[in-house]
Amino acid sequence: MHALEPLFNPKSIAVIGASSDEYKAGYQVLFSLKDFPGRLYPVNPKADTILGFQAYPRIADIPEKIDLAVLTVPAASCPDAIEEAGRAGAKSALIISGGFAESGEEGKRLQERVLSACRTYGVRLLGPNTAGFANLHSTVSANFLPWIMKMKRGGIGLVSQSGAMTFTIASLLYGRKLGLSIATGTGNGADVDTADAVDYLAQHSETKVILLYFEGTPNGRRLYEAVKNTVKSKPVVVLTVGKADVADFAASHTGNLMGSYALKCAALSQAGAVIADTVDDLLDAAALLSRVRLEPGREPGVGLLTGQAGPGMVITDYLRSRGVVLPELGQSAVEKIKKLLPMSYIKNPVDTTRPGPSFKDIFLAMAEDPSIDVLIIFAIYEPAVIDPIELFTTIRDRTNKPVLFATAGFPEAVAEAVEAVEQMGVPVFTSPDSVSRAVTALVRDSKAAYRETGAAEEESPGEIRFAGKVLTEAEGKDILNGIGIATPERAVCSNHDEARQAFRRLRKPCAVKVLDSRITHKTEVGGVHLDIYGEDELVKALELIDAIGKEGESPRKYLIEEMAEKGVEIIIGAKNDASFGPSVLAGMGGIAAEAMGDTSIRLAPLNLEEAKSMLYELKGGRLLEGWRGAAPADIERAAEAIVKIGGLISSHPEIREIDLNPVRVYKKGILALDALFVI
Repeated sequence: MHALEPLFNPKSIAVIGASSDEYKAGYQVLFSLKDFPGRLYPVNPKADTILGFQAYPRIADIPEKIDLAVLTVPAASCPDAIEEAGRAGAKSALIISGGFAESGEEGKRLQERVLSACRTYGVRLLGPNTAGFANLHSTVSANFLPWIMKMKRGGIGLVSQSGAMTFTIASLLYGRKLGLSIATGTGNGADVDTADAVDYLAQHSETKVILLYFEGTPNGRRLYEAVKNTVKSKPVVVLTVGKADVADFAASHTGNLMGSYALKCAALSQAGAVIADTVDDLLDAAALLSRVRLEPGREPGVGLLTGQAGPGMVITDYLRSRGVVLPELGQSAVEKIKKLLPMSYIKNPVDTTRPGPSFKDIFLAMAEDPSIDVLIIFAIYEPAVIDPIELFTTIRDRTNKPVLFATAGFPEAVAEAVEAVEQMGVPVFTSPDSVSRAVTALVRDSKAAYRETGAAEEESPGEIRFAGKVLTEAEGKDILNGIGIATPERAVCSNHDEARQAFRRLRKPCAVKVLDSRITHKTEVGGVHLDIYGEDELVKALELIDAIGKEGESPRKYLIEEMAEKGVEIIIGAKNDASFGPSVLAGMGGIAAEAMGDTSIRLAPLNLEEAKSMLYELKGGRLLEGWRGAAPADIERAAEAIVKIGGLISSHPEIREIDLNPVRVYKKGILALDALFVI
């Protein structure tokens, strides 16, 4: 039995703080639970009965050990109430009340006292500051909104960090006549957090798909592992917030590029979740994935048969712009369809210009094509030319591939047909956008399940000592050389004479840089001078560097370095996130990463194939593959560098950030031209 079974599927419940006052939470929660089929015990020392249920002065007076204690008392009373419930043998608890860690220091102390009592007595706690949960399959509604139990029972599980979003999403599912299995808010997540809830729903047999509204967590790695384990058996769709967040200005470009939203999405996508951009995306994904799941596939093929060109173009454009493949039909299918539609577009999508008698035969020809994994039919509702019920009655037993029906028309006219087709087991959507969003989620889930990342490759960097808060560029490059990442030939100089001697032996032209761990953005202060060919230019560059203000009396140091040949520039970065732990970033060099958001993020450590996929998914990744006659760049070496940086930051938690910007990628080999380590 799962450890959270007494919480989400209790056989007995005590409501501590139950009340006859309909304006109080103690009344609302008890009212929500009035149809609970198990044993329900109101706890109130001043009442004999509440809502027809016998009341008890204390939980200790109840004649059995209960599974779930629901606390509706004020925050200040909760530590003692949990203590009493624990002594009475309660297995789990739910605290509705707010006023805990979310409210300040006093609230944090109250929450810690509650947690301490839970740990002492082995009580699993949901909350505090949560709207509660509802299990429609067990008729348990431990919350203060009883209407949720009017929802249709179904296969959609919902985990939300926001009580308001729990009920908002539930109400929208209700409006779409979609069935709910369990909906829970996690509140403060003091004990049972988002990862725990996902883990429970993973083994809950009635739940077919998990929707997750996620804001943040102090232990993102646990959530990553929970999602990763869950998607092996059922899909997870995530809606998170923070697109517009701007992190505090960090020492490195990496810190800025790897904001909380980007990292959350990257981590949970890497775990196998489908990331929804909007609430509509979430709902459309739920509508389809609760009923259909494709087999894992590298590039699942979508077939589209449309009776009208315009909606077909909208659907096609949406899918292709999001990387969904509509493969051209094979010769066999094309020949069959040509006989039926000699004048139509039949590559895929197939446009009939208007449904007719051959519609079902065209569909069957498409369904037989081995490149097609899922089919969409779009047809405006016109009973005179297409009867959807007859159509699907004819074809439903002729293919085992998933089929979706999308239509449009006046709701009153369409409703009966939609319901009838739905009853036949065919998912129905009533706009081009909704079916497009649903199919995109279906394909992304299939691709995520297919992706075999293999074992992560944690490079052992050996013994590395970090002397300061921020390493100098030279110290950083020494570390890179030690783990097998090439850097330009260079010399560290303490005065002008040393600089001239180094300059004479290095290949020209040279770069001259200020070497000061306190200056993390050297270009912005005039600390970088390029294309130095002669000693006169060298002296001028040194003097300009000397003029940069500096703290203390430490002598100025210089880095004299051979300039690298031109190549494709990328950024490789890493960050030790407080929640998700070590992560790596790759992006195109120049302004592309920051100005265009052309980056890719993964949790570390990672393997070579995953590192390569980071480079291929960049918008500018074509430059690495060879663009307009240019030779392909050494993607293998670039990916190896990503793996090495991932291994380095994974094995050294004292490193906050690493920023290699830029890294030049050549036909053969790479060079890291700059290196910033923040400790």
